Amino acid sequence: MYTLPRVSSSFDPASPTTTATTTRARGVGLLGCGTVGSSVARRLVASHPGLIRSIAVRDPNKSRDLVWSDFDGDPFDVVDDPSVHVVVECIGGVGLARELVLRAIARGKDVVTANKDLIATEGPWLAAFAARTGATLRFEAAVGGAIPIVRALAGSLAAEDVFEIGGVLNGTTNFVLSAMEDGADYAEALAEAQRLGFAESDPRADVDGHDAAHKLAILAGLAFHRPSVSPALARRGIGGLSREDVRAGAERGLRLKLLAIARRAADGTIEAGVTPAYVPVDHAFARPRGAQNVVRVLGRGCGELTFAGTGAGGDATASAVVADVLAALEERRDTAPPPPGEDLVAGALRAPVLVRLADGRVLEREGVALDALEATAREFGEGVRSVIPLWRDAA
Repeated sequence: MYTLPRVSSSFDPASPTTTATTTRARGVGLLGCGTVGSSVARRLVASHPGLIRSIAVRDPNKSRDLVWSDFDGDPFDVVDDPSVHVVVECIGGVGLARELVLRAIARGKDVVTANKDLIATEGPWLAAFAARTGATLRFEAAVGGAIPIVRALAGSLAAEDVFEIGGVLNGTTNFVLSAMEDGADYAEALAEAQRLGFAESDPRADVDGHDAAHKLAILAGLAFHRPSVSPALARRGIGGLSREDVRAGAERGLRLKLLAIARRAADGTIEAGVTPAYVPVDHAFARPRGAQNVVRVLGRGCGELTFAGTGAGGDATASAVVADVLAALEERRDTAPPPPGEDLVAGALRAPVLVRLADGRVLEREGVALDALEATAREFGEGVRSVIPLWRDAA
């Protein structure tokens, strides 16, 4: 459970400030002007001239492909600017960005962010803090780029009894696995992803599954209405996969994908995890190619809903950020309420596995938990080459 600091809020009867701000007078402050931030700035400058009041960057003297008269070197000045009512955080990470988001929320300012690291590790706390100060916290862009899954879960699906949520949530790993399916080995596929800008110079957050785990924690919290953080989720990355693993799946009508899934088990508990898995080629999870993402929701009333599209990149992410900015400017109170109750404690995702042996045989074993895959491999000794889950939808 989270302990909230005591702050003075514009929605608090004890607060000395209760002045309402009209939508027309509200201004935007932008923190960070990298790939996403610069795309957000260009869109807002073109569509809503005068809306952005200030932009904070690390180096105000750096040449940029954005026409702006006066970049600010101090992000705290932007947050404290009285003409700024919506703070857009595009810095990333959980250090300075966290401090700035807290400062904005404490002042009752609405916050828009694409920072999945921050939302997945401290989102429930920040949402509760924002509710306390009368601010809003919007983070559509933190999951799936331009795919509007956060807004769907917080809005039209808010009362849905969700059984399962997840899918292919990381564009970098999907690009790598698609390239391996086309014949590249892992190192070649990753190098190509880096060359094309789909992978960072240090790709560990993506290939080790951290990025997908962050996104899954955000989705699981919204779907199951419980505080959810990513460090609690079982996780495996794609670094140990080979072309032989891809080929073994293709021979059986299966495609390798990095899946991030949370679902309600038969006994009512939640199981979740991130793992490479074999998926039948006609399944929704097998369809995205390259850097595309797909998210599926299974619910009692809504049935099966699938959301697919570009899950990364400056323009796709900026599309979601700008939509959140406009919603904040219109003073819509359509964000998800802070999740109540105890933290979501999810057991490790369970699934059948395919065990590939050195002699060419591929064996299937039922119901192995994600955190027991290494133990399963040890049972086969030196003759085992890989143990990979096989995704099957629940009956």
